[in-house]
Amino acid sequence: MTWLKRLLVCMVIAITPLAAAGSNASATTPPLAPPVTNDFMDLERDVSECISAMPKPGCGREPTSSGDRGGAMQIALFGVLMLGMAVIGTRIAFAVRARDRQPS
Repeated sequence: MTWLKRLLVCMVIAITPLAAAGSNASATTPPLAPPVTNDFMDLERDVSECISAMPKPGCGREPTSSGDRGGAMQIALFGVLMLGMAVIGTRIAFAVRARDRQPS
């Protein structure tokens, strides 16, 4: 009999959010906000179109100094990181070959 009570409690807990979500279906949607102009960033698109994990083309500005996103310092850092990864990979490869050459 206790398993039946547990089953009912689990069902009530699982169904409650669905019932709450269905109650807001008749609510009206809020009016759309007017487009926002952004004087801080020089964008070709509306700011609301540029908020994304993968921004669309025209959602940014050209780098003006070497420290800006996409500037020379960022490209140099990427090169240094790739060089470091190559050195680490080479060291691992040589260590594995040396280990495999040793007699058991």
